[in-house]
Amino acid sequence: MSKYLDEQKENIKRVNKLVDDLSQADDLREKLKTTREKYNRLLERYEKLDKVFQFHKGIVQNLSSGIITTDMKGHITFLNKSALQLLAYTDKDILGKPMEYLFADSEQAARIYKRVFEQQDMYESKEINLKDARGALIPIGFSTTLFRHGSTQEGVVFIFRDIREQINFRRQMGRMDRLATLGELAAGLAHEIRNPLAGIKTSSEVLLESLSPGDFRTEFIKRIIQEIDRSNGLLQRFFNFAKPSRPKPGFHNLVNIVDSVFVLLRSRLLKRNIEFERTFEQDAVHIYIDEYQFEQVLLNLFLNAMDAMPDGGIIRMHACLEPAYTFEGREEKGAVVIRVEDNGHGIPPEKIENIFLPFYTTKSDGVGLGLSICTRLMDENSGKLEVQSKLGEGTVFSLYLPYVKNIQQES
Repeated sequence: MSKYLDEQKENIKRVNKLVDDLSQADDLREKLKTTREKYNRLLERYEKLDKVFQFHKGIVQNLSSGIITTDMKGHITFLNKSALQLLAYTDKDILGKPMEYLFADSEQAARIYKRVFEQQDMYESKEINLKDARGALIPIGFSTTLFRHGSTQEGVVFIFRDIREQINFRRQMGRMDRLATLGELAAGLAHEIRNPLAGIKTSSEVLLESLSPGDFRTEFIKRIIQEIDRSNGLLQRFFNFAKPSRPKPGFHNLVNIVDSVFVLLRSRLLKRNIEFERTFEQDAVHIYIDEYQFEQVLLNLFLNAMDAMPDGGIIRMHACLEPAYTFEGREEKGAVVIRVEDNGHGIPPEKIENIFLPFYTTKSDGVGLGLSICTRLMDENSGKLEVQSKLGEGTVFSLYLPYVKNIQQES
């Protein structure tokens, strides 16, 4: 009996232990349930935070403006896609390097460093030149701001944009203003001079008719009339510059226009030992232009190319279609690009900005209106004229014309 009671006592102990274990399991289950709920809330918050992070990361990486961040010592810590693409660097090439590494002018970089990192005085719309991985200069406009973590200053943010188009636009606007002012002056002056010249020529012709054949004075009067005609021709060039006739555009074949110019210059090209090569893409053959004015532009460019090659050379002409071209912020369906290239002596960098100015010339017998007239005529025809040159290698003039689809030609 005693043995039986001992066994029952042991059974009761096991049952009590089992009850205690089950009670602990219930407590554990409740704790696990609470922990799981907290984990799910944490996971939900993390997913929301990640969405916010990815959203802001996408904004920063896809901004058209370049963004560069540095620490307070000026070492680069981050570049977005636009900055890397513009500067032609990869992350591993540039991260950790001092910001001044990107500046083209070391003295200017030192001034910016002192103001931003020492004085903590930020810039707003400052224009400078950076240099990319290839060493090419890139004009930018930039602003700076400090970024902080709490009350601690972590570094500086540089926000910048490529301003090459804006600079080119400003130059063209300045050039157009000067052209307009000088054009008005030239027109008024030419008008005042032509009237007395006409009177002098008429009087000279009457005087010439009154002289007997063989009179030695006839040669002097003929010379006067020739000089008057030459002066009238010069005045006509002033008029073309000051107030070109309104363009009468139409669809024309570029090949035919070039042929008509080539016929005028063929003998000169042969005498100067200058070859002429041309390649035209099919899409760029038909252009919408005032034929007479465009012939005048091409003639001036050809003559300039010939003058740049006194010992002979090659004039190359290429025409192609550049899709989705933008004319000073104006979206077009594309542009017909016509390039006239020579392998002459080139234009010095310090002079290339002046060649489109009225009355600027490097020729002893030049007037300095040829390229000014070309620019004016291209503007009148909704196009533009650009130039690139390397001293000792040659010059390329590029003509841009808005692409206009010729429906009649297609049909």
